[in-house]
Amino acid sequence: MRAALSPGQPGRDAWRRVLAAAALEDLDRACRSLLPLVYRNLAGPGADDREVDGLKERYLETWSANQRIFDCVLPLLRALEQAGIDVIVLKGLAMIAGFYRDPGLRPMADVDVLVAPAEAERAGRVAVGAGWQPRYPLTAAFLRVKHAGPFDHPAGVACDIHWRVFEETGAPGADDEFRAAAGTVAFQGSSLRVLSPTDQLFHVCGHAARWDAMPANRWAADAAVILRDGSIDWPRFVSHAARRRFALRMRLMLEYLRRSLDAPIPVAVEGELARCSVSALERLEHHVRGREQQLLGELPTYVFNCFRCEPRPLLALPGYLRDAWGLESLAGVPGRALALATRRLARALPSLRRSTGTSRSDGGR
Repeated sequence: MRAALSPGQPGRDAWRRVLAAAALEDLDRACRSLLPLVYRNLAGPGADDREVDGLKERYLETWSANQRIFDCVLPLLRALEQAGIDVIVLKGLAMIAGFYRDPGLRPMADVDVLVAPAEAERAGRVAVGAGWQPRYPLTAAFLRVKHAGPFDHPAGVACDIHWRVFEETGAPGADDEFRAAAGTVAFQGSSLRVLSPTDQLFHVCGHAARWDAMPANRWAADAAVILRDGSIDWPRFVSHAARRRFALRMRLMLEYLRRSLDAPIPVAVEGELARCSVSALERLEHHVRGREQQLLGELPTYVFNCFRCEPRPLLALPGYLRDAWGLESLAGVPGRALALATRRLARALPSLRRSTGTSRSDGGR
């Protein structure tokens, strides 16, 4: 991370320490995603060609892969615009267009776009008309419990159409402020709507504060690049965190950025977040979302989301689970819950047995 972000000699020294410890091919996928940014940081006067040759290849691979994605997605964005649908690009494309400004610096697995909830079904129809295929029908039940639907292009590119910025907050009007403050950037002959720098930082930090099979270090680089812009409205950031009940996660994410990457985050902001009221449910949610749920799967996510967006969550939960699992009636909820639990337990048992066997073996020695 420091090799990617620290300018001059500190960045070069950090990269030499990496090379002394591991070869490029031995780095995990999360670290490899930072290599194009390392290349941009180290290339230029004073660069050691032996150190940047492999990095240049990674940069060019990322540039080429992203151009293929853009070739598929930009026509879809134009089709949505022509249909009168307001679209805001999120995540990777927003970072490239608004902050990195170089398609070779930031790998993308897919593209994410945001539309108003009332426009989600129509946006899906426009996408189908443009040659994209939905993985799931955008039914009323799906729209209620999900925040985005994935669409696939025949060229192998994926695009998630979002109707909510975060999956955790589905209350009506929750994202109105994000839409109102969005700006426009020019990108490859198109005008793209993107979140404001403050809201982009909030989205990056909020989205990363959960367990993922791929270590989440990409978010820190994105956040650092946004912070270099220097136009963060910290009172707005804190207000978002308090109203969305994200204060705990945001305080921890900002603390990490300041301590680990020397990010220019006012200590007072962390203090304001620490003074925000955090319920026991929020603390439990943060604890659970930050860990892999081998046995429970998506069930905790559905429960927490229901408690966040439903006025009477205990009464609404059975119906929420019915919609989340795509069932026809409430009568099917207990059986589906039992079937899912049995299936996950069967998958988890081999690893649990191996772990228990290893512990006993270690104890015997």
